[in-house]
Amino acid sequence: MKSKNFDTLLLFKVGKFYELYHMDAVIAVDCLGLTFMRGAFAHAGFPEAAYGKFADQLVSRGYKVARIEQTETPQQLEERNRNAGFGKDKVVRREICRVTTSATRTYAVIDGCSTSSGETDNGESQSKYLLSIKEGAYDHEPTYGICLVDTSVGKFFVGEFLDDDYSSYLRTLIANFTPAQVLFERGNLSTHCKIILNGVLNSVQKEGLIPKRQFLDAEETVKLLSNDKYLGVDFSTWPGTLRNMLDQDSIVAKPNKNSMLAVSALGAVLYYLQRCLIDVDMITMRDFTRLEPIEHFSKEECSESTWSNRQMILDGITLENLNLIPGDNRDLQTASLSLYSTLNKCQTSFGKRMLHQWICSPICHLTTLKERQDAIEFLMSPANVRLMEEIGELLRKMPDLERLLQKIHTLGLKYRTESHPDGRAVLFEAVSYNKRKIKDLLSTLAGFQACSDLIEIYTRFRKHSEGCRLLDQCLGRDDGDDLDSHLNHFSKLFDHSLAEKEGMITPQKGLDFEYDNACRNVDKAMHDLEVTYFGSGKNRFQMEIPESVNPPRYYEFKSRRKGFNRYSTEELEELIEEVIKAEAYKDLQIEDATRRVFSDFDSRHIWTGVVNRVSQVDVLLSLARYCQTCGLALCRPEFVYDSKGYHPCLATKLPTNDTTATFTYIANDSFLGGAHPPVVLLTGPNMGGKSTLMRQVAVLTVLAHMGSFVPARSMRLTPVDRIFTRIGANDRLICGQSTFFVELRETLIILRNATKHSLVLIDELGRGTSTFDGTAIASAVLSHLSRRIQCRSFFSTHYHSLCKSATINSNITLAHMACMVENEDEANPTEECVTFLYRLADGVCPKSYGFFAARLAGVKPEVVRNAYDASTTFFDSASRKRIAIAAIKEAARGGASVTQLREMVNSL
Repeated sequence: MKSKNFDTLLLFKVGKFYELYHMDAVIAVDCLGLTFMRGAFAHAGFPEAAYGKFADQLVSRGYKVARIEQTETPQQLEERNRNAGFGKDKVVRREICRVTTSATRTYAVIDGCSTSSGETDNGESQSKYLLSIKEGAYDHEPTYGICLVDTSVGKFFVGEFLDDDYSSYLRTLIANFTPAQVLFERGNLSTHCKIILNGVLNSVQKEGLIPKRQFLDAEETVKLLSNDKYLGVDFSTWPGTLRNMLDQDSIVAKPNKNSMLAVSALGAVLYYLQRCLIDVDMITMRDFTRLEPIEHFSKEECSESTWSNRQMILDGITLENLNLIPGDNRDLQTASLSLYSTLNKCQTSFGKRMLHQWICSPICHLTTLKERQDAIEFLMSPANVRLMEEIGELLRKMPDLERLLQKIHTLGLKYRTESHPDGRAVLFEAVSYNKRKIKDLLSTLAGFQACSDLIEIYTRFRKHSEGCRLLDQCLGRDDGDDLDSHLNHFSKLFDHSLAEKEGMITPQKGLDFEYDNACRNVDKAMHDLEVTYFGSGKNRFQMEIPESVNPPRYYEFKSRRKGFNRYSTEELEELIEEVIKAEAYKDLQIEDATRRVFSDFDSRHIWTGVVNRVSQVDVLLSLARYCQTCGLALCRPEFVYDSKGYHPCLATKLPTNDTTATFTYIANDSFLGGAHPPVVLLTGPNMGGKSTLMRQVAVLTVLAHMGSFVPARSMRLTPVDRIFTRIGANDRLICGQSTFFVELRETLIILRNATKHSLVLIDELGRGTSTFDGTAIASAVLSHLSRRIQCRSFFSTHYHSLCKSATINSNITLAHMACMVENEDEANPTEECVTFLYRLADGVCPKSYGFFAARLAGVKPEVVRNAYDASTTFFDSASRKRIAIAAIKEAARGGASVTQLREMVNSL
């Protein structure tokens, strides 16, 4: 078994313990703090009840863990040997029942991970995806087939797209979904794609699969999905996303030519889920979503309809530069200051996941934005404080319903009991696990009852007050009535307290046909034996007759007591056999009744819609709480849609620092586009707040596109189709990319993909190379942005020569971050003191005050003075050269000869 799973830690069930052997035992002792057990070879173990704790620790460290269960009892082994007739197995059969990796966790009852109560936001509430990538090429451009699955909720994302040579969409997708594990086709991954995966996902586990045998091709994937245990041969019943990937003109089901890579990527995921023994659990959830490629804006003019159903694009670089979501590579302090952490006041785990989704994919559709703004304004109203408190209290009690739905689906599968190794496993803690199953079901029912109570609270409120459209949609009474009928069904179906106590469900009479039929069979068999009997167990049906009575000859003597003999008959033995069969069938139905109840719950499709609506309410409530507690004056952003004379604009007027705020907030008004130039060329001292101002405007833009209120006196803008950022200086050694190369690649993405509707932030472009080269590149990029693209942009620089050329460009306005300088001394820069005001002012900053920054960094005064002397020398030399060049130009205009001009040039 180890030879076939050499990359996996094997946990063998031995009695009531899980044991690891040889190299696996060494790892377990090192990682889990276990001690070696006595014996001739290395082995260690822990009790069955501790499986969830220790397995989770191993998986968190990046190991694959296989749980190997005993799937027959000693009596069954004896029976198997007897039936075989040859050979004698001495060891009970064991089978792998589950392989768990970092991206395939399902939080099952044996894992001991509770989803029955609210979770703290320690990252466990966020999705951890398994990513499969299939690479192809179309017209020499990279093409990718992608499949992602979140096994904790059973949700798939499948898509295929043509990307640019920098793989911008692939990078954006990776940043949005943050996979925990990557599958790729061995030998079919380009160097370019390897660089991306090793750079962006350098800490993520990657596994190459053998082509066709493991990384299935598209045709084999479709064939496998048509298996009865997955989706079946009736393709008309397949999920719409998968049906659209099939060739509609073909009689035989096969993938269409535009989805070959995507379906193959799904095949790789399917193979891996098979290896982990959760393939049926996931596929039969039937939850597939199409990953749509980025649709670039091409229209110069736009109206409200143009933005319908569009989302703002935030690529991985932007998500990181703006610190919108906590990344895996962030330190705890940086993660705690992300936009997600700032806004996250959600009470439910599924609400937190939706908030994450809203931040990564802000919307541009005016109607949806207005509905969200109306809902937040409604919740913040002083008249609705009590309503907010009641809603929040109910949300706080809800378990992770989204993950519980997947668990219940799995527990309701007949396949799990009949064909899965877990159905044959001998578990010594089975009673405890059964009670956990019942607890999960009851917790789910209680959670949806809280959803029903939520609807009832809002309905009562609406009788006496006005509501808002979005909350009416989420908490509408029509859905509430339907939800109540489903909940009432399960409240009457079985005794909840008895089921939780015993760990099994006994259906109420008349509500489960199979169980009722088994009971009737037992009653009938018992009725046929209406005689006074004695005994127990196998001897329970014996007729007791006084010794003085002579029974018929066909009575078979069994036993005696003083004064009485006990007899049985052949007819009685037959009736007894019928009773035993009926009781055995009844016991089987009792055991299966629990599964049928789970299956009955899973078959009702109302639950997913309820979870989605409650998630929205939780996120809206979170945004409302943020607005109430941020300590700053807020406004409702105004989105402008004008198809005539359209000029994109973005104007924010920020509030002055509020005395109630718990932090210092410097207000700066910003105007981009509209009646103002679209590009701001920003200068200022080092550490003066240039990058902070740029990030501030971008984050407020994201916040506005989420439908939230923003900390400003007013904000008026046209929708933004994408935010680009070129901020910071970092190399990528793993990818073989220098600092300057990274700068230029990020700039290339901007110049290729930015439209008139984009927001661009470029911070100190050109610092990774020589001054003259950097100045020239920065000047060319600035000119292209302002003259050709004309998008809203912040362009910060320390190259003051750019400011001179910008004065003749009407699309550029000059601004700087103000500062106050004291003790300014041209001879000794170590004496000057610069106070950063963090205020945006018109015009150009006279210089960057780099020597003051050096002094703040602790550079020795003599080094700073020497640097200043060198700077003065360079500046004087450059000044003399400029004067000489001006004189040469003047001489040329004055009619100087070529010889004279040559002499003047040589003198330089």
